[in-house]
Amino acid sequence: MRSSPSLDAGAARGGLRAALGHQLGVFGAYFAQFLKVRLSYRVDFAIDLLANLIQASVQLAILSVLFSKVPSLRGWSYEQVLFIYGFSLLPLGLFNIVSVNLYRFGERYIVEGHFDRVLLRPVNPLAQIMFEEFNIAGVNEIGVGVGVLVYASTRLGLAWSPVDLLVLGVLALAGALIFAGIFLGLTSVSFWFEDRMGLAPPVYNVIRFSRYPVTIFSPLVRLFLTFVLPFAWVAFFPATWFIGGPQARRLALLTPLVGVAVFGLAYHVWKRGLRRYASTGS
Repeated sequence: MRSSPSLDAGAARGGLRAALGHQLGVFGAYFAQFLKVRLSYRVDFAIDLLANLIQASVQLAILSVLFSKVPSLRGWSYEQVLFIYGFSLLPLGLFNIVSVNLYRFGERYIVEGHFDRVLLRPVNPLAQIMFEEFNIAGVNEIGVGVGVLVYASTRLGLAWSPVDLLVLGVLALAGALIFAGIFLGLTSVSFWFEDRMGLAPPVYNVIRFSRYPVTIFSPLVRLFLTFVLPFAWVAFFPATWFIGGPQARRLALLTPLVGVAVFGLAYHVWKRGLRRYASTGS
């Protein structure tokens, strides 16, 4: 006797929910274990917070000095640029929480052979890499970003509706997904070229360009930041939902699609690298 399609679909959904619940439980255990270790070094956490505050203060001081010389930057006021800067810290902080192992993937997992251990576990290899260790300093960046956003919003006279808060969360997550896609693609190169340093550190320095309106740069740089290393979609385009016009809002809503496309392409490269990977034998 054959089962009905509806029963088969229900069983499939139940199996998917069970698998997802299992994976989330594993990742929760990863995070709980990490917190136990991390909280034993509370002074380090305080130092990270202080370092982030100093870095933010330096950036804000540079903006203040710049705008003390000019009334606007290609039509963007001090408060608007400040808003973009604050927004940029939200996806960056979310990404930095889970990205620490992407930076050293080539050295730790490929060159030193730790990737074999990852492949022996019945959990998605990429999820293990990203959730095996966390960078709590990312929480500090999020906190600083929220503080800057609140200050800039007050100066701009922005009124936040529940929809705006929801959009803020969605766009920040989409920006973090773009970061993850870009650096996952760079990480995947390690499957073809065993490089201890990797491409991530120099590209990470380009992130600072995402903290300014992309329209202040030359056309060539705009194209680069929009389509090659799409950091403009991490902060500038999403921020225009709040400080731009109706046309800018429609463009900002493309950010989640860009995030899915960038991460999807990077994950495809990652999967190809997995098929190519050969154990170190050590």
